[in-house]
Amino acid sequence: MDFSMITKEYIYTHHFESDGLFSQKAVEVENISYRLHKGDVLPTRLSESPNKLRQEFAKIFFDRFNGSYDKLQAKTGISENVMRKYLRKEKGRNITRMAVAKFSVGIPLVIEEADRLFRLEGHSLEPESNLLDAIVVDALQCGDDIGAFYETCEELGIKVD
Repeated sequence: MDFSMITKEYIYTHHFESDGLFSQKAVEVENISYRLHKGDVLPTRLSESPNKLRQEFAKIFFDRFNGSYDKLQAKTGISENVMRKYLRKEKGRNITRMAVAKFSVGIPLVIEEADRLFRLEGHSLEPESNLLDAIVVDALQCGDDIGAFYETCEELGIKVD
């Protein structure tokens, strides 16, 4: 998809199929689809994705913030307590699509990096059909900070947890 067509005007005028806040658990196994992207290998088994997502979160967190939870919270709105739960291998908290969105926009990541995290969460970025995905893509393209991202979500009725 050509992400350059995703603009604030597009977001406010387009009819989306979904708000984009679904999770793996909400999708029945027989309905799961996966779009291969250039350079992809076959999809990871669903049982392995959460661990790979945790590993990616940890790697990016330590690379970009040198392990500083204060910087992470200031940039993404993700508290130290919540991030520690995301990073726990055993009995860790599930990383939601909204957490991936906040992480991606707050850091900020490039669209390809964000898409990789979203695919590990369970579904690739699809801004033509999912409102949250379109907001994330636009925020990354425009260089919006986490505050602007939250405002856009609020204006469009997307609950930021």
